[in-house]
Amino acid sequence: MILLPEEDRKLLRKMEAEVSKETMSANFDELMQYPPLHSGSPEEEQAIQVLRKKLEEYGLEPKILRYEAYITDPKTAKLTVTAPQVMVVQTTPYRQAGSTTQEGFEAEVIYVPPDMIGYQECRGKIVLCEQKTSGDWMGLQGKLLLKLQEMGAVGLIVIEQDDFMPTVCHQRADFSVSGNPTSDNLHLIPKIPAILHVSHRDGTKLRKIAQLGGMRSHIISLSETRWKRLPLLVAEIKGRKEPDKFVLVNGHVDTPPYCLGATDNISGDTAILEIARILNKHKEKLRRSVRIAYWTGHEIGKYAGSTWYNDAFWHDLRYNCVASYNIDSPGVQGATTVREAPYSEVLDAVLESVKDATGITVEHYRWPTRAGDGSFWGTGLPHVSVTTSRPKETYDPHVNYSGGGWWWHTPYETHDKMDIDILVTDVKIELNLIWRLANCPVLPFNYIPYAERIIKILEGLQAKSEKISGLYNLYHLIDEAKELRVLSERLEIAAKKVAKEGDSTKVEELNRCLMWVGRNVNPVAHSDHDIANQVSMETFGAQPFPRISQIIDLAEMTLHQSPEFKFLYTKLIRERNLVDDGFYQANELIKATLEKI
Repeated sequence: MILLPEEDRKLLRKMEAEVSKETMSANFDELMQYPPLHSGSPEEEQAIQVLRKKLEEYGLEPKILRYEAYITDPKTAKLTVTAPQVMVVQTTPYRQAGSTTQEGFEAEVIYVPPDMIGYQECRGKIVLCEQKTSGDWMGLQGKLLLKLQEMGAVGLIVIEQDDFMPTVCHQRADFSVSGNPTSDNLHLIPKIPAILHVSHRDGTKLRKIAQLGGMRSHIISLSETRWKRLPLLVAEIKGRKEPDKFVLVNGHVDTPPYCLGATDNISGDTAILEIARILNKHKEKLRRSVRIAYWTGHEIGKYAGSTWYNDAFWHDLRYNCVASYNIDSPGVQGATTVREAPYSEVLDAVLESVKDATGITVEHYRWPTRAGDGSFWGTGLPHVSVTTSRPKETYDPHVNYSGGGWWWHTPYETHDKMDIDILVTDVKIELNLIWRLANCPVLPFNYIPYAERIIKILEGLQAKSEKISGLYNLYHLIDEAKELRVLSERLEIAAKKVAKEGDSTKVEELNRCLMWVGRNVNPVAHSDHDIANQVSMETFGAQPFPRISQIIDLAEMTLHQSPEFKFLYTKLIRERNLVDDGFYQANELIKATLEKI
């Protein structure tokens, strides 16, 4: 339910008119003097200081926090085919923990197709393989890299999957561990000495050579992995009626290696500055607070900044943060449409904000992803990210994101890839949504579409696993999700009534319920860890209900009496109990709240 007072709607129109193309152009140009911004570099520090000074100019009181981050900084890579003929192939290093010496090494190269990783012998060999796999949409990472390491591969040459722009290499990473590793998950970070990346065009040629046999290569892949002390910039615009509650508006400062980051994320940093400037002008009208955060350690720290912030301010985030609104890759050249809206309790507010700001009706939706510093799913926050997008005919389907531009995470992400008029549109969308989250007396949450999507997801998992339904099933969870939908419908009706009555006691009780339903559902829908730990990077957050998604693996096992079946079965029983409890707590809370209001 979204009920923004008329006074606030009028002020929103005024704020939209205050979005300054000239101010943003000047800020963007100034920030573009510093990339590439490797985390821990002097250039990153300079960019942070520029942002700090700008926020001070706009009347805010920013603070620079310092934290320790375990990050890998790729330095250089070189690939020379030495047999059956000598040729140098353009390459770029993965963001990886392993490193060769300055001299590198030479070894035999064999091609291993995606479905043979883990089966084809590769000890002592350089493996030529595909970035694209049949499983994870992020491609070669995580368990597959660890499997190749376990089997003794000394190096990897990874073929870029991008046939849309076959002559580029996108900077990619293994994404094995989210944020700083712990003693429990350090071993999950692959340490293969060399992982190189070649373009789709060059990789196609190398594949043909390797398949003929007798291929050898000399490779150098230098990277630096160590603890570094990084800056993190925060500021807060205090609300007047509910100052303890806040919307977290955030984006990352650092850019990918070798990349100027014009639209990932200098344009986003520029947008956040403009939002802060305008909101602070009208802070007397702000109901809840708006907290600004500029992350570091995003590109080469695997979300080191946002995960550290989640750890350091966990209690405040869990009990006071209304939503995390991440701003990444706005203002992209040619972005004439709007990206799919993410399913969450904030979906209705997203749709209304886009429509109100642009006139565009968003008709396509997606399951939220871990991308864009969505480091707060376990804590229970809704993660919101809304931005314009290039249309299908110019959208490179192999990128993750920069509005779908083919230049994502490449050296071609230059100044001209940002369109100031489109950035103005994005900022208007962002202002609309942030203003609704901060100023609607009743939080603009609606769990009906979220519950409907959850039901379809659980029914889909069950349909793919019907073979083992007599041993393990999700029937009870599906029933609870259906109850959540019914209760959400009743809650929506009650919310409209309470909003019109304006009873402050009932509004407070309703808002507590709206916030805490998500605190119970979001961790089990998106995280595979407890509420104080980070989501596994295995599927980059794209896998709904990761705790129980392995029901499909269980159903695909041949023998239900095997030890492997029993081990996974035991795990899934326990994980199902946690999901069950999340739904139960949410449903009981709605029932209790409906009785009170």
